[in-house]
Amino acid sequence: MRILLLACLGKNKSGNVFGGAEKSIVNLANWLADKDYDVVLASVEGDARAYDISDKVKYEGKEIIKKNKLYTHYQLYANTKRVIKKYKPDIIISFFLHPLFYALPSIFKNKIKAVYSERNDPDREYGKAAKLMRKILVKHIDGIVFQTRDAKNYFPDKIKKKSIVIHNPTYIKYDDYAIVENPDKRIVTVGRLNPQKNHKLLIKAFSEISDKYKDYTLEIYGDGPLKNELKSLIRELGMEDKIFLKGTYKDVLNRVYGAGLFVMTSVYEGMPNALIEAMCLGIPVICSDCPCGGPGELIENGKNGYLFKPDDIEQLKGYMSQLLDKYNIDMCLREKEICKTHSKEKIFADWEDYISHIVR
Repeated sequence: MRILLLACLGKNKSGNVFGGAEKSIVNLANWLADKDYDVVLASVEGDARAYDISDKVKYEGKEIIKKNKLYTHYQLYANTKRVIKKYKPDIIISFFLHPLFYALPSIFKNKIKAVYSERNDPDREYGKAAKLMRKILVKHIDGIVFQTRDAKNYFPDKIKKKSIVIHNPTYIKYDDYAIVENPDKRIVTVGRLNPQKNHKLLIKAFSEISDKYKDYTLEIYGDGPLKNELKSLIRELGMEDKIFLKGTYKDVLNRVYGAGLFVMTSVYEGMPNALIEAMCLGIPVICSDCPCGGPGELIENGKNGYLFKPDDIEQLKGYMSQLLDKYNIDMCLREKEICKTHSKEKIFADWEDYISHIVR
């Protein structure tokens, strides 16, 4: 079976190349190739290889010239058509809407199976035009992989019947990182500096409790369009010596390991890799209970972390204070079980089963 994974591995608007969808599609390609499938990973927009691609995977990337939107989309269509003609796949999988939409004529003509994976909140992720494209796409392809039950329930029954929910995997093994008995006095978060991640809420919440926790600092890992705005807010609050915008790092896990608390304040999320990874590291976690339900499927409130109502600063401060007042090592042990429940072996085996179901 030849599997073509269509991707967009270019830099986003903030210049970031370390995205969750990019990481997931690369690692799925690597895993399938290790299982002796004939795997092609084709990036039809960009060639920013932020993640290691196995030698067993046939890879090609294509930078595009961005003159205007129309020309960009023409290149996307042309690149997609070319790789399908070149590799003649049995099935096409994409975590990116536009390449798979532009693949539809080739899919129809050559009777190729196709699977789309929705990676975020289906109601908020796209504008009107993209939502129309997705509506057409999901009607005509063979399968859809959702990350959460809420995302799946957004769609009509006809779409739900040919879909499946598969969470993101973790690549961290249980014994890779030991529980830290005396964590650093650091609060950390990881995520792009954009409105979705709502870093302003975390900055304000920490600034309001910082007098009580004088030894603690807040480290924000990520980059994005709101960087200067967040810097200004930190200055306004007089927190330059307590809150630090750390930027983007490939070894971010090692940098946040040992922190006393991980907080995610997103307005919406799919299945957040950063939260999964923090749980695997054994850092106590707090996350907004936001749509489309990813954090709520990972965290059982009060047992392996805390969920607060989105944008509720008082509830957020309460949970932060509770965990900073008393380090809950039992909670850390419970959350680390995600290393087993969401291992790449388990999650990618679910992908393999679903692909086999679609192709047969």
